[in-house]
Amino acid sequence: MEKISGERIYLRKLTMEDATPRYCAWFNDPEVTKYLEIRSSNMDQLKSYVKSKSDNPAVLFMGIFDKTSDLHIGNVKLEPINAPDKRTIFSIVIGDRSFWGKGIGTEATRLITDHALRELGIDEVELGVIDEHKKASRAYERAGYKQVRIKKNAVNHDGIVYDAVIMVKRKEDLEGQK
Repeated sequence: MEKISGERIYLRKLTMEDATPRYCAWFNDPEVTKYLEIRSSNMDQLKSYVKSKSDNPAVLFMGIFDKTSDLHIGNVKLEPINAPDKRTIFSIVIGDRSFWGKGIGTEATRLITDHALRELGIDEVELGVIDEHKKASRAYERAGYKQVRIKKNAVNHDGIVYDAVIMVKRKEDLEGQK
């Protein structure tokens, strides 16, 4: 698989060449990391992370790239992609804030999720989102995810405890979708 192409973006597997200072800067931006587990990063940590995910056959780790400029603007990850129960966990970050609020997250979510359900033999893709992150929840709903439960007091970010909304998209949800 070379690329998964959408209307405005494409996804491709990340390589060590993608571990740039610009990419690293995303994880030192408090606005980008507000809802992420990571709070800061340096180049060595970033390179180690990219290598560990890229080399792991149980992980599909892809960059989100703007079709017009080929600029790396975010990442998507499915892990594990080889579980016996045919379920995987999805995560996403749009690190380049100039692309926020433009539907890129929805498009990337739909692209990688539908690829998992149609091409990888996955039956269910799950994600968790902090309950107060309403923009992300709406993006996931637009990509076909449905809320299945709420995990109370699931995430502690900087001393603030949040509930997590658990959402899923299943293979059968693709029926009627082009």
